[in-house]
Amino acid sequence: MYTSLLRLEAVETAEIEGADVEMDEVYAYHTRSKSGTTGSVSRDLQQVLNAEQALRDGFDAITSGEPISIPLLKSLHETLLGGVRNEGDTVGEWRDTDVHIPSLRGGQPPFVPPPANTFPELMDSLEAYIQMGGEYHPLVDLAITHYQFETIHPCSDGNGRLGRILIVLQLHAAGYLSDPYLYPSAYFNRNKQEYVERMRAVSEEGNWRDWIAFFVEGIEEQARDSYERTFELVELRRAYETQYPDQKTSHKLARTLFELPYFTATDVTERFDVSRQTAYNAIEEVEANGLVVEVTGQQRNREYKAVDIFDILERGPHR
Repeated sequence: MYTSLLRLEAVETAEIEGADVEMDEVYAYHTRSKSGTTGSVSRDLQQVLNAEQALRDGFDAITSGEPISIPLLKSLHETLLGGVRNEGDTVGEWRDTDVHIPSLRGGQPPFVPPPANTFPELMDSLEAYIQMGGEYHPLVDLAITHYQFETIHPCSDGNGRLGRILIVLQLHAAGYLSDPYLYPSAYFNRNKQEYVERMRAVSEEGNWRDWIAFFVEGIEEQARDSYERTFELVELRRAYETQYPDQKTSHKLARTLFELPYFTATDVTERFDVSRQTAYNAIEEVEANGLVVEVTGQQRNREYKAVDIFDILERGPHR
């Protein structure tokens, strides 16, 4: 189930940087990739796929005992920019040129991160701070390290995406997440202007209090939203298990939608080792019951998505 929430984070973090991708597209890609029929992939979708893979790789690294380190961050950066790098971008390494970051607010001067010849030392200090565990409550340390990372701006591109992955990795390393159930980028995406301005106010005014309050509120809000979505999915699964208890293929398909929320007839034949006609019959039954809907509008190579599950994943946050 956490795969769906991880993909939510990938979509949201890419969207902050201007990508426009729906969850359907991500699931469609993964479904088609199993049969080698993905076709060309847009730059926006590739950004989401890269973010998903980088988050998985980072989480797996921390789970296996690897510390949060500069080599790990550089490796994740290389994954993030695979196939979407701009001309002149340095991938998998820190930037070697000075940069200016335009303000989101008209008339405000750009933000100028530390020059390229000074920030390697700053990144070494940040790495040491993270590995030592900081000196404040872990959530406060998260706010501090996220600000520091984004302000140092060590990459030629991808700083925001990498910095937000770092949040999830630190939560995991601190014991707050056993799986990547949290998607903090959704909060920052909803509050993009304030996200940037709160960090800038730290640099220009020393206003740590408002930044930390904003950040911690975001983690709390997303944790609550993640819990609510997960609870809804668990309750829905229980309802399906009660409503479709038999061992016939259509009932097994209904109960399996949580692992297979986007699928083709081929997926059904392979998953349950049944004939193609049996798969079609099962799909027609769950479709007639309103559990799935066909999304391509084609007569061949049809694809289906689980309606109730996607409703939970794609709805806005509860307020």
